[in-house]
Amino acid sequence: MSPCTLADTDVRKVYRIKGFGDPSSAYASKLRCMGFTDGTTVEHVPGASHDPQIFFVRGSRVALRKSEARQVFVEELV
Repeated sequence: MSPCTLADTDVRKVYRIKGFGDPSSAYASKLRCMGFTDGTTVEHVPGASHDPQIFFVRGSRVALRKSEARQVFVEELV
């Protein structure tokens, strides 16, 4: 499967983090500190709205705006 961004993911599906749009950015560093590291699985969980989106990663629910989620590349796990 080809990589997409977290903003493009479907609710209730599980993905693996493949990298960041700008891996050296301060925001990518912040996401890594929150558990969004390469190889980690992440699930897009249902939320009340489409922005921000809610993700389950390393036992925590994290809300990201679509503009933020577009910086994280993932691939769907089948």
